[in-house]
Amino acid sequence: MKTNLTLEKINEIVNLYLTEIPSTHKLAEKFLVGHKKISQILKDNNVKINKKGGQIKMGNSSEIESSKINIYSSNTNKLLVAKCKKTEIIIKDPNNLSGKLTTHIIELYGDIWIPTNTYQRKKYELLNHKKWFEEYFDIIEIDILPTRKCKLCDWETNDIDNKTGCFENHVSNLHFLTLDVYLSKFPEDIKYHPSFIKKTELKDFLSKSKNYVICKICGEKMKSISNTHLKNKHNISTFDYKLKFPNDKIVSTSISEGLSSLAKITNVNMKPTWTSKGESEIKDFIESLGFCVNKSKNRKLLDGKEIDLIIDDSNICIEYNGLYYHTEKMGKTSSYHLNKTIDCHQIGYNLLHIFEDEWKTKKELVKTKLKHLLKVNNGIKIGGRNVTIKKIKTKDKSIFLNQNHIQGNDKSNVYYGGFYNNELVGVMSFNNKRNMTKNNDNEFELSRFATKQNYVIVGLASKILKQFIKDYSPKTIISFADRRWTINSENNLYTILGFKLVSLTKPTYYYYNSKIDRYRRFHKFGFGKNNLKKRFPELDYNKTEKELTSELGYDRIWDCGLYKYKLSL
Repeated sequence: MKTNLTLEKINEIVNLYLTEIPSTHKLAEKFLVGHKKISQILKDNNVKINKKGGQIKMGNSSEIESSKINIYSSNTNKLLVAKCKKTEIIIKDPNNLSGKLTTHIIELYGDIWIPTNTYQRKKYELLNHKKWFEEYFDIIEIDILPTRKCKLCDWETNDIDNKTGCFENHVSNLHFLTLDVYLSKFPEDIKYHPSFIKKTELKDFLSKSKNYVICKICGEKMKSISNTHLKNKHNISTFDYKLKFPNDKIVSTSISEGLSSLAKITNVNMKPTWTSKGESEIKDFIESLGFCVNKSKNRKLLDGKEIDLIIDDSNICIEYNGLYYHTEKMGKTSSYHLNKTIDCHQIGYNLLHIFEDEWKTKKELVKTKLKHLLKVNNGIKIGGRNVTIKKIKTKDKSIFLNQNHIQGNDKSNVYYGGFYNNELVGVMSFNNKRNMTKNNDNEFELSRFATKQNYVIVGLASKILKQFIKDYSPKTIISFADRRWTINSENNLYTILGFKLVSLTKPTYYYYNSKIDRYRRFHKFGFGKNNLKKRFPELDYNKTEKELTSELGYDRIWDCGLYKYKLSL
């Protein structure tokens, strides 16, 4: 990764080398450049470079070569693993024999210094008394998972609850039995298969219930207040009803508990053949583009972790994330989606995450993005040279972004439009609000870029960007790309425009409350304590934000983080 250094950075490098960090390699790592670049900067500034880089004396090469590398091993009944300090992903290779730790580090941190041979690694260990990759990983012990043995043979597996389906495959392929026949022979094993609780039992439970709810508008008693009832009788939506009566139920207690039980059962042991409506629709759409979607290996690619859709003849996989099932309450932690993305990337696949609200409310935009990523966008093609660039009104910018960008409108303060035959076909927006508090008015953020749906306009982004640079003379421009939708961090629109990848941001969260809106993720900015005090003054604000939002019925949903790009001018 090449990085342009300003005069200020060059002076900082020289001062650090003379005072605190007399090492070209460590400075190279800090400033994201090669150590030879650091050496050249020091020479240009008449700074004498220490032969040993200012490090502690290491002894001669024979002493280094003869040093014994400590191999991590465990004498207990625990399993020794490496845990990433940043993503908390677990890799079962604490000595990096397979190179998986190196691959993971490069994926997360980019172009950093890594010892490339045995001499460098031993030298690092003598100086730091640890292995080089322990800067990024903790070597820890975890419990060895219990095993379950087949009662027809000696085969055993760690997948006790048959979450991957391997136990069912075993009894089918080796013993030629269906799982229900096996369980009839050994009924004590049914505890390992919670999905065998029949749906008819749940229906019986619901049918026997006499609970009901009452519509607050007309007083009618019913099992649930449906959208059809509200629309036909009262001409309002379910969302409006919930806002008007936020403390009242719209579903009877028995149905609510029954649906919750079914959701938990499904989440614990979802069969590989079960697919949601949204996932099926995406599969049908991709196949309509001429691709084949492979369902036979969706649990084989990541050693048991299920992937919803794998597109043959490409390296693209897709996860359809239902909002309810992907909340923290359902076990999806802050690193869940990111870890799955990284796991796929390490075996040569790019994983896209489509959240349920995106597909339900912005289906055509999602389809356009998928066609673009699959390189089958057959829209109207226009050359950028045929497009006129000029500033546009706030209203025009807002309407265009809401119709053509998956994130919708933004809070930018500079925006340009591209016009073809007097029709607005593209918008790019900027703002410098992030940096005004830092007294750095010359740094802007490229906030949004979108072209009109079903249009392919080659060179438009570059043309608008050049016009903006000409008008505002920014010193630097930064931008962020959603990691869920970026299949190649080193080759995309930003890199084509001259931006450099400078960092990765951690996953962030949104809030979800199905009782308020089933198909909406709420931005966390609206749930800070100051905002909550205005809306709910009766709450105890000695509690944390998470505790307060939980009391209000909200749960968190995490994304995959962002790529940060920078263009220095």
